[in-house]
Amino acid sequence: MATITNEELLAHTQWLESGGKSGRKLDETGMNLASNVLSGLNMAKAQFVGTTFTKADLSDTNLSGADFSGANFDSANLSGVDLSDADLGGVSMRNANLTNANVRGADLSGANLEGANLTNADFTNADLIAANLTGTIQTGLIITGAKLADTQGLQG
Repeated sequence: MATITNEELLAHTQWLESGGKSGRKLDETGMNLASNVLSGLNMAKAQFVGTTFTKADLSDTNLSGADFSGANFDSANLSGVDLSDADLGGVSMRNANLTNANVRGADLSGANLEGANLTNADFTNADLIAANLTGTIQTGLIITGAKLADTQGLQG
């Protein structure tokens, strides 16, 4: 099973801190990172197009501005995660835990969040057009300024 190495994380941190002048941007496009423990890491602006994170632990991880187009987060632990301004278009997050997640300004157009726990998640100014929120726990959900056209399963 694939995993993200310490060398890759160090190179990515260097890339972030140098504004792209040194190090290397983390690119795990198409990788299978199912069941990986990746909590508490800084993977902001990384590339995860089509990556599988099924049952992975990404709690308290900084993933702001990252590209997750078509990724799979089914049953993943995303509690306390920072997904602000991330590209989550068409992702699957069925039964994922997004408790206290920061998803401000993220693009979740066409995303499937069916059965996810969205307790106290902040989707301020997020794009939820055609997203599926059927069966989600929406206690304390913040959707101020979010784009909600054709969003399914929104309560209240």
